[in-house]
Amino acid sequence: MNNPLVSIVVPIYNMGDKIELCVKSILCQDYSNYEVILVDDGSQDNSLEVCNRIASTSQIVKVVHTENRGSGPARNSGIDCAKGKYIYFPDADDYIEPNTLTILVRSIQEKEADLVVFGFRNVNTKGITTSVKQYPDLFKDGSEIRADYKDYMTTMSKYGIQGAPWNKFFDLDVIRKNDVRYPSLRRHQDEGFIGRYMCYVKRVHFISDVLYTYYTNDLTLEWKKYPVDYIDAVIGLNEVRKETILTWNKNDKITHELISKEYICNVIKSLELSFSPKMNFDRKQRKKWLSQAIDKTGIRHVAEPSILRPYQRIMMAIIKRMPLPILYLALYGKVSIELKKKK
Repeated sequence: MNNPLVSIVVPIYNMGDKIELCVKSILCQDYSNYEVILVDDGSQDNSLEVCNRIASTSQIVKVVHTENRGSGPARNSGIDCAKGKYIYFPDADDYIEPNTLTILVRSIQEKEADLVVFGFRNVNTKGITTSVKQYPDLFKDGSEIRADYKDYMTTMSKYGIQGAPWNKFFDLDVIRKNDVRYPSLRRHQDEGFIGRYMCYVKRVHFISDVLYTYYTNDLTLEWKKYPVDYIDAVIGLNEVRKETILTWNKNDKITHELISKEYICNVIKSLELSFSPKMNFDRKQRKKWLSQAIDKTGIRHVAEPSILRPYQRIMMAIIKRMPLPILYLALYGKVSIELKKKK
């Protein structure tokens, strides 16, 4: 195994109290040839100060500061600065094992793969491991994967590829040659990037190593992580899917149904979020927004897949056939129940 340069890009937004744990795990790698690019995405706390302090103690750490545009554009800024052969995108509040880069470089070089997918553990806010995702060791041709993508559509599916980038190792040459970028979305930008990257993958190596620790968010704060323009991210991801996954095999019915299901679920979630304090709506404003959102998403014209769950089926029936006040009451009832559960 040779020792190509690896670029590690970490997007950071208001992580001043957590970033040092992540960077410490990166700087403890037993692999010798790598660079770390910390991209401060217009943080409002002391994140930039912490990043600069870390960089002052290590020659391999570079800090990039941008205006706040979201983690996708932040990672694109990191890609623009990266000098490596391979690239990796951990989150700023998580942790990687000391031998991660050694294993990933070896794994991507075996049989000339251009994507490595590896295992991870979920740890809750109390420090307890709640689940471990481990993959079988397997090589797969990209064309074979694209032809039947159902087993790859979520992080937790058998050979999950779609989802977060932090348990994947990418070839930077593939990214640059094909101008693969993270879409400028406030949510689901990772999904869009991976779908775009998968258009060009020739060979994927799934490995059994569990190398990443993901610290799950406090569920009582779930609404805070959704931006007020979440609906635009939902529509944007669906547009990327039309240009990528949905073009691979028009006869791949299950995958197409999974994408339809996800779009419906995400649209309904965005409608529920109109009750978030972030939106600052009164009753009249919320009803107007709901009406406009339904038109904007075109959700009334989306074919309902057979795998849709009962709640989404009921909501789709209300959206398509009932007056707006009924939808308002249904959403209000669902949100009220969810909030009571989280208290």
